[in-house]
Amino acid sequence: MIGSTPVPPYYAVIFSSLRNAADLAYDQAAARMVELARQQPGFLGVESARGVDGFGITVSYWTDESAILAWKRQAEHSVAREHGRTQWYRHFQVRVSKVERAYGFGE
Repeated sequence: MIGSTPVPPYYAVIFSSLRNAADLAYDQAAARMVELARQQPGFLGVESARGVDGFGITVSYWTDESAILAWKRQAEHSVAREHGRTQWYRHFQVRVSKVERAYGFGE
């Protein structure tokens, strides 16, 4: 689903990852992280896709850098990140960007 975001500027956290084998615990944790993120002040939305090869990209949108930092420090999110490092991912990369312009087409 394409996220709905406000008029820029705002921030995007781009999380690219290569998963190990499929894991039901991962799927549950990922759903929980989206649920928690939606409760965080400054959260604007999320988009996510994963290929059959295990490569995925999740982009979360935030009002400002302080909201991103607060999310990074959220206790349950910290535990999930550690599981990612030790169990779920072969490789990941996080990029934080300021969105200056945004446009699109469609619904």
